[in-house]
Amino acid sequence: MLEVSKKLNTSLFQSHLKRSNLAFSNPTLTKNTSTPTKKACFVLLDHFSMSSFSIALDTLITLNLVHDHPIYECKTYGLKDRKALSDISIELTTDGNIEDIEMGKDSILIICGGFRSPLKPEPFLNKAIAKATQSNTTIMGLWNGSFHIADSKIKIGDSISIHQDNKAIMKERFPTLNLSTSSFTENGGVFTCCGPNTALDMMLHFIQSSYGTDYSQAVAEVIGSDRTSNTNKQSVNRFLRSEAHTPDCIKEAILLMENNIEDPLNINELSELVGISRRQIERLFKINVGVTPARYYLEYRLTRARQLIQQSNLSIFEVSVACGFISSAHFSRTYHRFFGQPPIDTRHTFQST
Repeated sequence: MLEVSKKLNTSLFQSHLKRSNLAFSNPTLTKNTSTPTKKACFVLLDHFSMSSFSIALDTLITLNLVHDHPIYECKTYGLKDRKALSDISIELTTDGNIEDIEMGKDSILIICGGFRSPLKPEPFLNKAIAKATQSNTTIMGLWNGSFHIADSKIKIGDSISIHQDNKAIMKERFPTLNLSTSSFTENGGVFTCCGPNTALDMMLHFIQSSYGTDYSQAVAEVIGSDRTSNTNKQSVNRFLRSEAHTPDCIKEAILLMENNIEDPLNINELSELVGISRRQIERLFKINVGVTPARYYLEYRLTRARQLIQQSNLSIFEVSVACGFISSAHFSRTYHRFFGQPPIDTRHTFQST
């Protein structure tokens, strides 16, 4: 079998926009079929938080999408049978019960609690948690899933995070355990968070520590963009625009690029509009964005083109015009260089999946 590095796809994107396009660059890259799929086992407690569970699951599924091969096989398990009732009264049919869990090396065991989840000892769950620690498995607790991690008596480091309403019983039941004031914590391979709003932060932190910043931010581009974007502006560059150290003139230049796609501005026009010289804008872009303004403009237009190809019925010619390319042929050649396939193939691939 051919072995391919776990590094990012060898895309021509050089700016942070590579994260937005990570799942779509070089689709012909040979997958590493020799790498075994890791397991992510979700234990759904009675009245588990559907939102916490969905967020944690979505981050792992999205990681599979943006990585050069799927990493996690996600399975769900109930406490006693193959059913689990959520906090919003939706019942899920699970892949098995606790006794069916089989974890290999580098797997994840996620205990999904909720506001009304009973906090009482679960011997079979404690056994599963203890067994997981023997196979280098990462343990996670969502909402009050942390209770069962503490009850299993495994080593959990200095502190643990849990929902505010559950701290009283935690102090009563585990008086020597330090309850963190942080929304999520990581201690020795044990991750815990307080609820759905912090589940995403915890999962992104896990991805960053395990797979690197590019992958965590690529996942955040997909499922976390609504947390910081302004509804009156484009959101694809939200990370860059939110950076405190980025000069206002560069943020303004980026916004001008976003609003002038079909008829792109030249760099002299751009520098005049933001009130600095061409030499200054070139220098500041290299410092803050990592590429020249012309390169960034091209990458942004190609990103917009990819989105239109996937999400609209515009012809390839119409997409090329909408994104400011001088001809359909020039657009197709440039697109192929960056994405590893012709524009029409991107549309067919996206529609078929």
